[in-house]
Amino acid sequence: MTIRIFFIFIFIFLSSSAFSTNIRVLNFQNVIENNTNLFILYEEIEKDQKVHREKFNNEELILESEFIRIEKLNLILEASELEKEIENYNLKLSNFNDTVEKFNLHYDEQINNLKNKIINIILDVLKKYSEVNKIDLILDSNNYILSSNSINITDLIKNQVNKQIIEISFEKYQ
Repeated sequence: MTIRIFFIFIFIFLSSSAFSTNIRVLNFQNVIENNTNLFILYEEIEKDQKVHREKFNNEELILESEFIRIEKLNLILEASELEKEIENYNLKLSNFNDTVEKFNLHYDEQINNLKNKIINIILDVLKKYSEVNKIDLILDSNNYILSSNSINITDLIKNQVNKQIIEISFEKYQ
């Protein structure tokens, strides 16, 4: 009888540990946003944008003075001529806004391309980490309620990803 209880106890103990899940958590967004390659790209973008921002500021000042000129002409010009001036101004303003939008989209695309490369590297690193450490499940730290810091692998993965050299194919804005 005692042998039977002993075997039942061993069976329950071994089966519960055999079916336990090895879980880790990762702050995925933190790893992406704190990547050294991303900081390098931000610096390159900042340098490239300086010249263009100055140009945009000058164009904006010209448009502003044009608007003030049209407001003054409101009292002098006939309605049809004023309408032509307003249409001309609106066309210039629309072209300016389109240029600024293309400018912003260009840099957003550059950043998104690099972030996609970083995500792929993170996934590769996580796959290797989970195979080596026999991890069954890795959760994003934003998708669970509570856990112990002992299962948080954010810093470990961030360090491994930051060691990876990513080719930054930065294209200057034309």
